[in-house]
Amino acid sequence: MQPDTANKLRGAYWLKPPRVAYEAKGIAPDAKENRFYYYRLAVRLDEPSSLRLSISANTRYRLWINGQPIGSGPLKGDRWRHYYETLDVSSSLRAGTNIFAVQVWSLNTYMVNDSTSSDQPLYSMTSLPIGPRLAVAGTCLNEAGETLADLTTGKADWQVMADDAVSFYSDDSYTIFMGAIAERVMAMQLPEGWKHAEEPGGTWFAAEKGDPCLGRSDPYPYYIVPQLPLLERPVPLLYEENRPFVREMPIRQDDLQPFCFPSLSAADDEVQIPPHTHAVVELDAGELTTGYLFYPLNLGEGSRIVFRYAERYFQRDDIKANAVRDDAANGVILGMEDVYDPSGRAEIYEPFWLRTFRFIRIEVRTGAQPLRLRRPWYRESAYPLEAKSVVASPESWVEPLWKVSLRTLQMCMHETYEDCPYYEQMQFIMDTRLQALFTYSVGGDIGLVRKALEEFHNALLPEGITQNRYPSAMVQIIPSFSLHYIDMLYDYYWQTGDADTVRRYRPTVDAILDWFDRKIGDSGLVEQIGYWEYIDWVAEWEGGMPTAGKEGPSAIHNLMYASALRTAAKISAATGRSQVGEEYEERAKRLMSRIERLCWSEERGMYREGPAFEQYSQHAQVWAVLSGLCDGDRAKQVLNRALDDPKALQCSFSMAFYLFRALEKAGLYERTAELLQSWVGLLSLHLTTLPETPTEPRSDCHAWSALPLYEFTHCMLGVQNTRPGWQALRIEPHTLDVREMSGELSTPSGIVSIAWLRTDTSFEVSGKVPDGIPFHVRWGDKIDRYYPNGGAFRESIQLNAKSMEGRK
Repeated sequence: MQPDTANKLRGAYWLKPPRVAYEAKGIAPDAKENRFYYYRLAVRLDEPSSLRLSISANTRYRLWINGQPIGSGPLKGDRWRHYYETLDVSSSLRAGTNIFAVQVWSLNTYMVNDSTSSDQPLYSMTSLPIGPRLAVAGTCLNEAGETLADLTTGKADWQVMADDAVSFYSDDSYTIFMGAIAERVMAMQLPEGWKHAEEPGGTWFAAEKGDPCLGRSDPYPYYIVPQLPLLERPVPLLYEENRPFVREMPIRQDDLQPFCFPSLSAADDEVQIPPHTHAVVELDAGELTTGYLFYPLNLGEGSRIVFRYAERYFQRDDIKANAVRDDAANGVILGMEDVYDPSGRAEIYEPFWLRTFRFIRIEVRTGAQPLRLRRPWYRESAYPLEAKSVVASPESWVEPLWKVSLRTLQMCMHETYEDCPYYEQMQFIMDTRLQALFTYSVGGDIGLVRKALEEFHNALLPEGITQNRYPSAMVQIIPSFSLHYIDMLYDYYWQTGDADTVRRYRPTVDAILDWFDRKIGDSGLVEQIGYWEYIDWVAEWEGGMPTAGKEGPSAIHNLMYASALRTAAKISAATGRSQVGEEYEERAKRLMSRIERLCWSEERGMYREGPAFEQYSQHAQVWAVLSGLCDGDRAKQVLNRALDDPKALQCSFSMAFYLFRALEKAGLYERTAELLQSWVGLLSLHLTTLPETPTEPRSDCHAWSALPLYEFTHCMLGVQNTRPGWQALRIEPHTLDVREMSGELSTPSGIVSIAWLRTDTSFEVSGKVPDGIPFHVRWGDKIDRYYPNGGAFRESIQLNAKSMEGRK
């Protein structure tokens, strides 16, 4: 990610509230609390105009023009990168007065460093607690290119006021790790009509001109990095699309009065709640989503409304049960809540941050005045992932599983990849490596992949290990996640052929591997790693950490380290450092020799969790295969034992990708058919996205579970890359227990189309590869045909025939 060569905010200044704006609300100007501030500008336009607007804020903003929501930002950054967006908002302008309204959320990052405090998102990062800042640059132009109005901060007459209507709160049950903090709103104290009215309510003050807006490439005194070093957003804007709720859910609580909207399709649909009434409605969006809510209401002074957001219905008698997600008859909606006290005026409540939900619950307690509610709606918002790959099959589960897997990936992509949109909304390395692979699989834009590679590089700590999640206001370290970064970097090279980007991040690879090398103890193995030694959510492991690590070396950590060394050797060779690659290979061989001698159990035919530590897991056998410690028939033996031994600790969804890759490498991919049933079985629970774990899901949308996106395209359709940048490939379908499948895989070289059909007596595969791309077609030991120039192909074989030759 290169610095800006043209800072589009150059010439603008950071605006801030004047002292009197703080004093009007009884706020000390140097207060570090988190709160909203409102900025607005009225612009008169007497003829049609165009406007490209660049905008940023500290720390977050949401922009409206003439009362219509336009977008949010800035893109998540860190101390060294504060982003701005540039938007073409010409279509939002009108003849007459135009109101530009910006709500700024001023966050104090340092408050997060208190681990007992959770009053702001952990992912929020800013340089200093400098308070609310807004920067805008843009001129309205007529058709002749003449300037009609200049909106640039420091030049235009922007107004500002501080908020005392909204407070933020969290609780240990649902919001302690939430990416979006819940709101309590006293609507009477909101400035009436501030987003659209020429004469809004509230007391407004002229915004004060602060520091100039400096970009990364702008000259500044003594080369001191500015507080908010500006870069233009390097990835697309999130889309926002209006969506309705699709149905009302039945209410099964005797002490509450259900209410309903006459129609969910009429925009002006309205229901009136009588005075002194306790009433509720629950709505279904039809699928798990992320977006901005709109709650239109009128009257209701003295009322209180609680808006609750949930991914699912929880069973009343066991909230951890893996039950049908839309079972309202036996379930209850639990989750984070916004609390709103209406003003008695006609108003629309819009929570500032996007919410994650499939179901919402609106619970009303009216006072002496009735409350009128119009049906709510939402603007779905996420990264504009355009999935170009498709999969089809007559099998009843294939396409539904593809759909929910794709939805899972989509809803975990916003300004970064996210572990889950409902809770942390944070970018973890292990999760992101898998999400990047799934993005490649569906042929999506890889802007977030490149951004993540840069961000995890920025997450490197002075001691040589990376933070396990980034951007993050609080430092957390899971050492094994740094090893996943090395795999992610090599994946990127294999997908794109972009050696320059990989070369840029080689120092991070070196630092990580040297950090692990310094952890080698007297046994010759890595031990006493420290920090959070997480590997996978295994019930027998406290906090997901192999128990062996408490007493000495963990075989899994050592095998992962050996695998990372060998991947780093490939990176070094691909980027002109073959001698370093040879060193990494030698280190891996020494390490694997020690693992073989100290951890192999001849009696069990598997690798122990540690020297003299008699516990066995699928994980150790998987990484023994992936690292190359065992291969051939021995690899088959250890993996079969790991799958068949009921005492072997099992891989959860987070490690399933690696289990599948080990089986594929060992020639045992057919065994994934039984493992895929863990995903297929979830369809009966009416999930629209895939959960964090298969049995006791904390989150119902966790993209490391979207594994079918990879398996269907690369293994079942069988399209595999064999040269960096997809300059050559192999088509080798694994049919498992499926009779027929077809689809398209979008690659950097173009679309690869595949269709295959298996009967009891024959197998046929056909398709097309982009011209000029050489490829092999293989199927077991029956078909092996090379096509040097790409193009269409067709191969078939009679399974009872002796001949192994297919026909074109």
